[in-house]
Amino acid sequence: MNNIVIIKKGTHAPFRLPKFLMGEHRLAANIIFTSSCRYDIGLADQADINKLFGIGYFPFHHKNSVRFGWRYIIDKDVIEIMAYWYVDGERKWEHVCYCSIDKEYMFMLIMNDKGHVLLVYDENTQLGNFTVTGVKKTLIAYLLRLYFGGNQVAPHNIKVKMDFL
Repeated sequence: MNNIVIIKKGTHAPFRLPKFLMGEHRLAANIIFTSSCRYDIGLADQADINKLFGIGYFPFHHKNSVRFGWRYIIDKDVIEIMAYWYVDGERKWEHVCYCSIDKEYMFMLIMNDKGHVLLVYDENTQLGNFTVTGVKKTLIAYLLRLYFGGNQVAPHNIKVKMDFL
């Protein structure tokens, strides 16, 4: 795994140029949450959902989008993976699975006739499968990438190994 994405302490996201997507979409990435993904930002904000990657639809992803979310669960020492989406401006989320620190997983986001399917694999075993419905697709979309928060910024440098396939 070659690509390490770093969210620097005190920021929400690394600098990145927008990447536009056209037509039907299928995104896949191998992901490792490094030990730097452990954090404790206090009870009020620990449950906030960070973002991993997904698809935003024009004109604005807080109107219609689908992505993987994640958060560190202190007492279990795991990363909880969430489906995180907006339908007509209404934010929703649901649990998908748990991932261990420093272990490689494959994440897939597939758009099909039923909606957007979020899949997580540990080698050949499917750990998570969740379908999001109701998100309005547009012809032009854009890639949503790694983001820390909620309202809090990264408490230290957060490093995620992420190779898009």
